[in-house]
Amino acid sequence: MIPYSYALREIRRRRSRSLSNIAGFAIGIAALVTLVMAARGWEACTSGPLRTIGADMVFIYSAPISATPGTGCYLAMHLFTYPFSTSIVNDLAKVPGVERVTPILLHRMRAITFCGIDPSETKTNAILPEDVIEGRYLNPDDRGVALVDSKYALQCELKVGSIVTYVKNFTVVGIVQAKAMSIIQSAIYVNLPDAQETVDAKEKVNIALIRVQDPRKVKTISEAIMRLWPGSTVITASDIASVTTGILNIGEQTAWNISIALAAVAILFGFKSQLSALVERTREIGLLKAVGWSKQDIMRLIIIESLIQGLIGGLLGSAIDYGASIYVPSSIGGEFGGALQFVNVDPILLAIGVSIAVLSGITAGIYPAWRAARLHPAEALRAL
Repeated sequence: MIPYSYALREIRRRRSRSLSNIAGFAIGIAALVTLVMAARGWEACTSGPLRTIGADMVFIYSAPISATPGTGCYLAMHLFTYPFSTSIVNDLAKVPGVERVTPILLHRMRAITFCGIDPSETKTNAILPEDVIEGRYLNPDDRGVALVDSKYALQCELKVGSIVTYVKNFTVVGIVQAKAMSIIQSAIYVNLPDAQETVDAKEKVNIALIRVQDPRKVKTISEAIMRLWPGSTVITASDIASVTTGILNIGEQTAWNISIALAAVAILFGFKSQLSALVERTREIGLLKAVGWSKQDIMRLIIIESLIQGLIGGLLGSAIDYGASIYVPSSIGGEFGGALQFVNVDPILLAIGVSIAVLSGITAGIYPAWRAARLHPAEALRAL
């Protein structure tokens, strides 16, 4: 059994080469962990806004589906939705993988947005019971009453019991503070039948909030829905985030693929370094074999040295990522800084990073170790 102390002494003795190897592994693992954390942070950042209203995607028609399209509504940026029959909502609920579909009727008049909801849907909706900060939530049998957004209430000096007007009068029964993104947030919320009557859109809605059973299948389900309803548009969380924040989208699978490529580069770098070290250590290896070290002993020595370098590099890279995950989000402001708040270090990910560094070190040392083991003592001594 070759003592690890000998391998550690050799690493210290060849400090420059060892540090360069460790730096290569540290950079590779730091990049791996950073990319995967960024991908997961992006996913949390993009799914968060829709998750606050219990949805995974938004179904709309961005072009009229009949000769008399009726009233449409701008959502955000270039997005515009036209009315469609409530029967489509029932059909959407039957799509495999869909858990819940909630109808919404959104209407905009000048700067005021008016929203019709089904208050019986308390898990997926444009506004939820927990968003009420004063008064009460809507009841399914309510008519002629409304919820108003807290900012709109402050602007218009409205309170519970006040009258708010949107084509016709509604009595305010609650003040709400929406956590959802501005694409759905409205100034006034009423029961869906009241909204349909107010804007003359009987049995029509223009938004369907969709929640799926498995969030990992959002893309597959959205593509299936658009095939079933040609002309429709399904907006996912990442679509909304890319429009509203402009943050670069990187998927976790892509991050892992890039990381694997970086790990391969680290292996090649370590492999080249170990081969170069082998030339420098030819005489040393010859002496070790001359005093009785076997081929297996020489191979173990080289592999152990490479393993230790990979381990140190992996631990160092993980430590850098852990420190960065704490410091960087708190030091960057704006939308990008807000997105970084979703980036959290997963201990399992750090362990995977260290394991990959160790395996990379071992892999990088196998061939140089085999080459070293084949050196004949006499030839090794004559080489210098």
